[in-house]
Amino acid sequence: MTTLNEDDVLEKLEAQNDLASFMTVAHDILLSGIRQFLPSLFVNNDEEILEYAVKPLLARSGPLDDIDVALRLIYALGKMDKWVYADLDCFSQFREFVFASKETVHFHDDITYDFIASLNAITRNTTLFDAIKKMKFSDFNIYSEVRYGSMVKTALTLAVTSLLKELVP
Repeated sequence: MTTLNEDDVLEKLEAQNDLASFMTVAHDILLSGIRQFLPSLFVNNDEEILEYAVKPLLARSGPLDDIDVALRLIYALGKMDKWVYADLDCFSQFREFVFASKETVHFHDDITYDFIASLNAITRNTTLFDAIKKMKFSDFNIYSEVRYGSMVKTALTLAVTSLLKELVP
């Protein structure tokens, strides 16, 4: 398993031009971060335990390959702050919503604003969140869908990198 490099994460997320592809890449990156974090939960990381118990749990079709199950385990063991758990769960749910939606969801849509307004990783950064709010609710002459969408994408990228930093064993 390769270690996630912040520059690679930023590059992968920046390369996405629409919200659906962004959420897919973000989900994959966050799941990879969770997979890297999971082995630190188990007793002593004994070679035998890792080989015969942990590896099957973490395998691609194993029970901990599901982001929701893995998050619940990490949180239940007290190894993750509540805000991190909530943000990661919110990312997972919003990704599902984006793909289940009959209409295309964009970075500049109201539902995306509602999503970012519920992410602690964004709202804790008051300067960033205030700038997004100001642009979202600004006069139409100043408002630009492209600029606003770009700012939302940047905020989501920062949220992903912030959450990854919390997944360090």
